[in-house]
Amino acid sequence: MKIKIKIKTLILLVFVFTLTFTWVIPTTIHGIANLLQDNGSDKATFFYEKYASYPTTPKIKGNYLYAKSLIKSFSKYTIFYNGWGGGENTSPEDMERSKKILQDIMREIPYKDSEKQYYIDSYKMLLDMTIATGDIEMLHNWISFGQKADDENLMYISDVYNGFLLHVNGDRDGAKKIVAKYELSDLADVKLDILKAEISLFEGNYEEAKKMYENISRNNWRELQESNFGSTGYYARDFWFDDLMKVFKGDNIIKGTVTYEGEPMPFVEIYVQNADGGFRTVGEGYVGITDENGKFKTLGLKDGVYSLGIGVEGSILTNKVLQQQDKPYFELNGNDGEINFEFKNTLNIKRPVLHEKITGEDFTVAWDEVEGATYYIVDIVTYSNPSEGVGTIYYTPAFDENMKIKFTENQATFNTRLIKEGIGGMSIGEDGIIGANAVLGAFVPGLEYPIVVKAYDENRNLITSSLPLRTYYDQIPSITVEGNISDGEKLIQTQDYPRAIEYYENILKEKPDDIDALRYLIKIYGIGWKNGEKNIERAIELAQKYTDVSGSNRLLINIILRMETDEIKKYSDLYYSAVAEEREYQIDSYYYYLSKYYIAKENWGDARKALQNIEGYVPVNLFYLNMYFENYTEADVNTKYLYNSPIKSIEVKKALKTLEDIPPHNNDKKIFNNFLLKLVTGVQREEGKSLYDEIIKQISNSDIKTILNAIYLERGWDVSY
Repeated sequence: MKIKIKIKTLILLVFVFTLTFTWVIPTTIHGIANLLQDNGSDKATFFYEKYASYPTTPKIKGNYLYAKSLIKSFSKYTIFYNGWGGGENTSPEDMERSKKILQDIMREIPYKDSEKQYYIDSYKMLLDMTIATGDIEMLHNWISFGQKADDENLMYISDVYNGFLLHVNGDRDGAKKIVAKYELSDLADVKLDILKAEISLFEGNYEEAKKMYENISRNNWRELQESNFGSTGYYARDFWFDDLMKVFKGDNIIKGTVTYEGEPMPFVEIYVQNADGGFRTVGEGYVGITDENGKFKTLGLKDGVYSLGIGVEGSILTNKVLQQQDKPYFELNGNDGEINFEFKNTLNIKRPVLHEKITGEDFTVAWDEVEGATYYIVDIVTYSNPSEGVGTIYYTPAFDENMKIKFTENQATFNTRLIKEGIGGMSIGEDGIIGANAVLGAFVPGLEYPIVVKAYDENRNLITSSLPLRTYYDQIPSITVEGNISDGEKLIQTQDYPRAIEYYENILKEKPDDIDALRYLIKIYGIGWKNGEKNIERAIELAQKYTDVSGSNRLLINIILRMETDEIKKYSDLYYSAVAEEREYQIDSYYYYLSKYYIAKENWGDARKALQNIEGYVPVNLFYLNMYFENYTEADVNTKYLYNSPIKSIEVKKALKTLEDIPPHNNDKKIFNNFLLKLVTGVQREEGKSLYDEIIKQISNSDIKTILNAIYLERGWDVSY
């Protein structure tokens, strides 16, 4: 049978097919990609790639949109010495892929007007990428490319980015010439305004710069969300400018370098924040940027105690470790400061491999030697939500059968059963219930545990680590113990501790020597699964049984050393024996636990002596006890060990100096000393706040009041929950 089709129908079908092929399909793909991107879906990149590869998609447009979807933004990964985070999760692979696409676009010739803007946008993005990743050679090459172009838009962009480069390198006169060349032309845009404002800021013209930033934010807020000079969103400076003017503006300068394996890291943003114990990751407090030699010099700062941080593109941090500083804050008091941020390559772990499974209890960790390393520490990574491998991340040092956690060789062997005797990272929910990780610890069957190795020098400073700053935990060496999770462990995972207690107590009725039942019950009772639900007597009873069964007394010691002051008083002989044994393994922790013993005995002098023997981090109790014994000079020295604490303020230092010269009256001293001893022995939040409110009214000495206020802030009593 023959099928007859009219010519008009055939033409219509051909037209519909052609329209569908050339317009409907790519438009639909493009629309899906835009919708997914607006919703923050990573799947958008897949559809942009399909759109770019479609035969009828304009080549430059399609490739630009695909390249842009790979990057999203150049928001900075913010790094302070007391924490880091933020920034887009762009992988190095996606960064390189995007870079190649953009470079290919620049080899094209945009004949159609509709393609020219995408060509220009590709050029801008390529320049932003070179700044964001610190590729100085590539930046020079592409600036030169634009300056040789025939297109005036391309020439303008290359000149503005060259102006930014001149500004960063300290040639502000050269940068200002470029601003003057274009500011009255039709080509002038928000990038030129930003460059002009940045020049004013770093020349010290704060009021002028502030007005410029306010105008930029008011008139060009949409453009500020795009990438400008390798940074996204951070050039909306006006929202923190008042703080800069009121809190920071002064005459003290901090200078330094940012390097990676000795090579300079250009265009790293420098931030300053008050050393108040926390840090913010939104780019506020911008006070400097490294030049192409990796050097920086901040704006002038007032006297005070500051944290200094840096902002780096996250994709270049997947192989870098920041060396620790022994001075993580700056105290400026009529003086300049200097600090160098030094990044190192990550060290290589040879064993275990990624996703390694073990059948027995023993496993070996081996790694490459690090030049200058005095010792290494092996950390086991656990999570507050261990079943999902998410939540708060904890790094727990692994100890071998001799209880060593510091290793001078480049390998060590561990036993999973011994490690399980440790207490996992502690977290407490809003309901007051402890996180499952504290009880489960490491190496629950079937769960994966990443392994990290860190190298330290003789001064206990971190040289490098196997864990880079931007970390993908599913891509680092890890260990999984074969087997299945038990019903009791599932109850602990869900934090159903009453049923877990019942479950394991029932097991002990049938099998009094069951290792798992003993271990988990000791932790649940000894830690206290909820406020008021601690049973230290039962924990000690079971821990002594566990020692007899396993031949290891480590779990017993771990529980005893976690005792609070009242419990230490009750079990003082047992506690002292545990402390004495700790001396063999960890000398610093020995002195810390010894101080707790003397505090429980109300032997304040020996407690102070014990704390003075600690070579590493000094607990705040030493600060309190030195003031109690009226040694205000030594108390002042202690403040340098109090990490980013309000106690380190210039006002506190001045108060301590005055108290050393002019001791307080007896009544003030008595009230203050009673308060200090309350802090040393341990005071709950609400009790402490009430005590503070009561005594602040009774104290007449202004210097003691200054110190009390700093303690109030240091304890977080000013924060409402």
